[in-house]
Amino acid sequence: MRGDHRLPGAAPGRSAAGGRLGIYGFGASAHLTAQVALHAGARVHVLTRSAQVQKLALELGATSAGGADDRPPEPIDAAILFAPAGELVPVALQALDRGGTLAIAGIYLSDIPSLHDDRDLFQERTLRSVASNTRATAGRCLPSPPATGSRPR
Repeated sequence: MRGDHRLPGAAPGRSAAGGRLGIYGFGASAHLTAQVALHAGARVHVLTRSAQVQKLALELGATSAGGADDRPPEPIDAAILFAPAGELVPVALQALDRGGTLAIAGIYLSDIPSLHDDRDLFQERTLRSVASNTRATAGRCLPSPPATGSRPR
């Protein structure tokens, strides 16, 4: 989430309020990101392997939670891949709506399989890496945890 309340990596005009965010992997950073996105008014769809973590996502207010390879119940405007699983890149790209962006947030990522333009990138989908954000960047872009009500679990 950015200070101007856009979905991560989303084009100008794509507001978090009412926006649809997919989160792939749901560890420490992801569950805090989900709370900030929910506070900003986004509908959050969490996709992760663990049934226990899917339950936590729903308890935190996620619109839906499913398996890492599942499709969210609606096309998403933006997605963040926290899981270090390159094989999820095409899965996440295919879940994006027209003009959507997939941001790869991890420092480590296994190999990404071949992408097919018509299936994975067609309709102006964007793939970007955001692994080099710093604490200072976060401080400038994110509201404070007390303002969002977010807390680690």
